[in-house]
Amino acid sequence: MVTVNDNIGYRLKDIFKEEIVKKLFALLAVFSLLSFTFAQDQLVIGAALALTGDFATGDIPVLDGVQYIVDKINQEGGVMGQPIKLIVKDMQSDPAIGGQVAQELLDEGVSVIIGPPITGISVGVIGVAGAQGVSVVSGAATSPEYTFVGGAPSFLSAFGDNVQAAAAAEFALEQGIKTAYIMSSPDITYTDNIPKWFVETFTQGGGEILGTVIHSLGQSDFSSQVTTIASADPAPDMVFAGMVPPDSNAFVKQLRDAGYKGAIYGPDAFDTIELINLAGELADGTVITTHGFPTEGSAYATQLAEMEAFAGRPIEGPALAAIGADAVRIIVAAVEAAQSFKAQDITAALPGLENVAGITGSITYKGIGGVPNKPVTIIAVEGGKFVFKKEFVPSYIPAFQ
Repeated sequence: MVTVNDNIGYRLKDIFKEEIVKKLFALLAVFSLLSFTFAQDQLVIGAALALTGDFATGDIPVLDGVQYIVDKINQEGGVMGQPIKLIVKDMQSDPAIGGQVAQELLDEGVSVIIGPPITGISVGVIGVAGAQGVSVVSGAATSPEYTFVGGAPSFLSAFGDNVQAAAAAEFALEQGIKTAYIMSSPDITYTDNIPKWFVETFTQGGGEILGTVIHSLGQSDFSSQVTTIASADPAPDMVFAGMVPPDSNAFVKQLRDAGYKGAIYGPDAFDTIELINLAGELADGTVITTHGFPTEGSAYATQLAEMEAFAGRPIEGPALAAIGADAVRIIVAAVEAAQSFKAQDITAALPGLENVAGITGSITYKGIGGVPNKPVTIIAVEGGKFVFKKEFVPSYIPAFQ
């Protein structure tokens, strides 16, 4: 038989249980809030990089630089007293996958994204991130168009392609080169626009273009193109090849095999050890515009040695790794300027950055937009090795808008 007192007792037990449950849920809510706060109370960088596919040769070295500098900064105490958290995802050189990857990174709480290397494949990343107020800073990208596709805030760590094309032309003219043949491809803006900007600067300086040959992205047999160039009469003093590896490496070797002995100029994508591994001394006479060079005793040389020690192997694209590290430095500078880890504050701070000390040069966005005005390094292949030639900002820079 259940008495009134028993009922009261059971009810008191129920009330006690309810209070315990309420307190437990309240405690869980506090822990959840604290976890969210802690997750936000540090710089969380997402990296949506082309680690496989056509453009992996650009972003694999970038990732080397990013991982190295994040580890170095964390070893030195982090940013505003907190370690950087890095989340890396492969967007597979595919713009559609890039959009999916960007959303995954945003869902994991990133405040800024380091984006892939080519404008066309970056649209998905930039569009998805920008729609949620998150900025994209590219490591390897050099196309000025990168900064305004998708209607979202995005920034280069490197100089623009118009700058490196102009530097190549001015350096060639300084060497007494008067005539050139052009190798171009309409497949991507990088291989389409750089040759155009080279031609603009070269002809303005008095150079003459003898002809243009077209290639396709991913082509491996250049017999038609190299025959046209090697048999040209008169022979051009130089060939300017707006190409990316592995195409560029194969082209250099095949052009030399066809008997062409003049200079071969290429943009920063040529700056990879695979060029020498494939072509060897046949690559001699290749001149490259790039982001830096490890001259003895330089900060760049020190960083390269540190990157290789961190990776435990040689870095295939040292200059690309360097600008990958600079992308992180840019992001850290924005966080410190904003005194905040929040995406909207980082996005607001980036356009106002001035004189950020990068290993590849000082970076300023204030007043000039998302393409920093940085010097171009000229290197050449001599005796099967890369050698330093010059570093400068060209006197004439073609407009890109």
